[in-house]
Amino acid sequence: MLKILKPIVAAGVLAGLLLPFAPAQAQWVFVARKALGRIHQMTEGNQPNGRAGYDFATVLLDAPADRIFSTALELARKNQSVRVLMQDPGQRRIQIAEGDRTATLNVVPFNEEVSQLMIAGHAGPGEGSTTSLVVQAVLRVCKEMGKHCEVSN
Repeated sequence: MLKILKPIVAAGVLAGLLLPFAPAQAQWVFVARKALGRIHQMTEGNQPNGRAGYDFATVLLDAPADRIFSTALELARKNQSVRVLMQDPGQRRIQIAEGDRTATLNVVPFNEEVSQLMIAGHAGPGEGSTTSLVVQAVLRVCKEMGKHCEVSN
């Protein structure tokens, strides 16, 4: 009788341990789906030495990281007004420049189907904010990939 009860008790304990995580994971998936395509931006103000701050934009996309990276790299290569300063396909990172302005783009995979695109822009001396340029770059990648993206409030 004891031999029969041990596997049943073990299965019950295992089920008891796993059940609380299922609703939490389902909630996370729901939240993640709501976040897809919402562009979040942040601006770091001017530095104490008078240099311009950084502008950041990020978005979650339901696409593999390598596909997002290759799309962004192709758009940068086609854009005659920017120079590709650095590309690292292994890290999914690109650095581009337009005049004295620079931007670094990075793609981070969350899983095989969802990735985060992040762009940080920095203006050169005497140049204005790069916020709109960074957000426009994110929107171009979204459009090229056929993804609906919008700026979050």
